[in-house]
Amino acid sequence: MGKQDIIERTVKVASPIGAVWDALTVAEKLSQWFGDSASVDLRPGGAISFGWSDYDDIVAGVIDDVDEPTSFSYRWEAGADENGTTWTTKVTFTLEESAGMTTVTVRETGLSLLPDELYDRTLEENSSGWKAELADLVALLANAAV
Repeated sequence: MGKQDIIERTVKVASPIGAVWDALTVAEKLSQWFGDSASVDLRPGGAISFGWSDYDDIVAGVIDDVDEPTSFSYRWEAGADENGTTWTTKVTFTLEESAGMTTVTVRETGLSLLPDELYDRTLEENSSGWKAELADLVALLANAAV
């Protein structure tokens, strides 16, 4: 059986698409739900990074595409193999607004290309991670709407 290539999660947020877009792409807002620090140069080829001080971890990436306010994607580090080669996966956010609700879908692809020593850890950590982080996004935006 082949390796799973995609992690996909979808949540509905009771916020307009513009507020959700800002929460995904503005560093000060992004760091309120995804880790605790972030930097974003929101343009193709721009740098993006996320930090989790509890884990003393910073993950760097490069933005691929920006289509405000409906989608953006970036490639981020999945880790380095035993030879020191850095491997990445692609994360794509799509947003769709309807009746005051915004549906957010995140798709992380390219997992099947990871070497075995990175694949299992990345699949496990990111599968549960996206679920938890998107729950934090929903909570952040729900609190902002109050």
